[in-house]
Amino acid sequence: MTENQSEKRTLSLPKFEAPATDRVWLVAAHGGAGCTTIYRSDPQYWADAGRALPLSADRARPSSIVLCAMGTSRGLESLRELLNEANDGLFAPTVLLGVAVSMPMRRPPLVLERSRRLICSIAPMSLRLPWIKGLMVDGFPERYPHAYARLCASCKEERLRRKESVVPDSLTNAD
Repeated sequence: MTENQSEKRTLSLPKFEAPATDRVWLVAAHGGAGCTTIYRSDPQYWADAGRALPLSADRARPSSIVLCAMGTSRGLESLRELLNEANDGLFAPTVLLGVAVSMPMRRPPLVLERSRRLICSIAPMSLRLPWIKGLMVDGFPERYPHAYARLCASCKEERLRRKESVVPDSLTNAD
């Protein structure tokens, strides 16, 4: 297929106008991606966008997002597609901080673990969230595994790193 014959790539997620916020939006790569579980671990830090891309109404404060997926073959394939879209610039002006992959079982097959590592290698940051015993039957835990706090800390570090790498206009336009 030549360049003229190829279709222009479009975003597979719907977009919505989101309020400017200091919270990080959780965006589901597919249904059952674990966004609600992550949100419930720290509702003051996270905002749940569901399966849609939040576009900040304030262009000076773009939405920061984490893509969420379940560590199943379907979940990882959905995540791979969204990461490719992000790398193609289709998420602009939204800022992709990284990905969170929730484990669907205590010990996933090696093939899924290898796929997760390969797919997540193109993300700015990735974190593997452990399987939570009793989640399906007992509901959300009172105490979350430490990996959920690490996800918050990693996002805060990534946001800080990005702010420090921005050069103010006053420095670039010096006479």
